Amino acid sequence: MRRLYKEEMKRILRSRGTRLFLAAAFVLSVYMAWVPVTFERYTYEENGQEITWKGQDALTMKKRMQAPASGEVTPEKMALGLEAYQKNLALYGDFYGDFPQNVWNSEILPYSKLVTRLHEVMADAESGLAPEYSEITKEDALTFYEHCRSHLSDLMKLEQKKNPDAQQTAAKMYEKVEMPFYFYPGYGTNMAEYENLHLFLLMFLCILITAPLFCCEYQTGADDILRSTKHGGKALVTVKILSAFTVSGVTFILGMTIFQVISNSLFGWECRQTSMQILFSAVSLLNLNVGGMQDLLILAGFLSLLGSLCFVLFLSAASKNTTIATGMTIAFGIFPSVFYMLSGGKAASYLRVLLPSGGLGGTNAFLYALTDFEFLKIGPFSVWTPWLLLIVPVVEIPLFLWLTARSYLRRG
Repeated sequence: MRRLYKEEMKRILRSRGTRLFLAAAFVLSVYMAWVPVTFERYTYEENGQEITWKGQDALTMKKRMQAPASGEVTPEKMALGLEAYQKNLALYGDFYGDFPQNVWNSEILPYSKLVTRLHEVMADAESGLAPEYSEITKEDALTFYEHCRSHLSDLMKLEQKKNPDAQQTAAKMYEKVEMPFYFYPGYGTNMAEYENLHLFLLMFLCILITAPLFCCEYQTGADDILRSTKHGGKALVTVKILSAFTVSGVTFILGMTIFQVISNSLFGWECRQTSMQILFSAVSLLNLNVGGMQDLLILAGFLSLLGSLCFVLFLSAASKNTTIATGMTIAFGIFPSVFYMLSGGKAASYLRVLLPSGGLGGTNAFLYALTDFEFLKIGPFSVWTPWLLLIVPVVEIPLFLWLTARSYLRRG
């Protein structure tokens, strides 16, 4: 068995397509971690002219300007930020048009993340609309954390109006969220979205490597010879499955390690301590900081990858040739994202949960489910979508492995 495994690994790694996809995976890991920094911009005025810094220089300056808000998010910091907002709105009317860039940098930018979260939780309980900044009081800022809990209750009544069970579940989850929150400038939602996209691309490349694993030998007739040998049948299908897991697992682990090291080094490792409630929404349901969110995204991505690999192994074992297997693999990889984006609704929500690749991609991805308040009915229970995106692939992995072995062995 060990020798057969080594020979199968050699066969996979000798393939030009495999080497191309593996090279693409590692290049993408570097590129996807680096490119968000290139979007950073910091503009200031000097001698009547606007000067714009880009990339790492801009990020460094923005982190320096936001340093006063760094660390524990206290009500006093909220109040300072609100005071600056209201003072400048009274002077200039709004933050657009002729608003002085240097004033924005020195007075608005430092506490902008905090005031945005304050603005969010002050939304009207009936309409869900946030008030004007001028309508928020200092007392509101000083009682920010009390408003967080009341806002979650109001929001769930709007989001899950006909589902009191979901409302109660969300309230219990939010009770476990630790306060005060923490904020460390640097890491933003762009970086999280690129991590999500990187996970999807890694998964896509791995399933493309896996797609021809069985059917390429059907096509050449080599499978008929291999089945007649001492290690044909069960031993061969086991070796093929293990080799697919090895190649894709190592690719995923190395790719994500490269991505995490580069991205966190560029934006600052301290940013991993930023609360999710400051980065995305003040009422995000999980008690996670950015570091915990990154780790959970990797776990969800890895489970989706394993589930997708098992499904694609089944497609390969059941297909007559590589063209059919590869075409079905590509369709399987992108269908959940396209269907969820175009149709929406409960049907799309259930479909993305049921398909192993449904947790990766566009708006259907696990990242966005983490910041959403969608609950799906499973019998009498209301279950938060991210839990289903973690649990369902675990259930499907042995199912698709059994179907793979069954399809392969029945061909003999």
